[in-house]
Amino acid sequence: MKIDFEYNTPNGKFRDALYLPDDNTYTESQIEAMKKERLDNWLLFLENSLSSEPQTIEVDGIVYEKVEIDGQTLLKPLGA
Repeated sequence: MKIDFEYNTPNGKFRDALYLPDDNTYTESQIEAMKKERLDNWLLFLENSLSSEPQTIEVDGIVYEKVEIDGQTLLKPLGA
């Protein structure tokens, strides 16, 4: 049994599906909890991705931040 579901969030639409055996004995509230867990995990992933620390590298004692500009990765001195 496939149960498709989706949620509208401030970060866009989340779509997923649960695949359960046809003879499952889950209650509606258990199924809703599984859906919510999937949504919560996705939102947590997005939150961690958006708030991650910038990538840095140290060269000759100077710390640089990796930045993307026009599809190229450049090194910018940290704090500049």
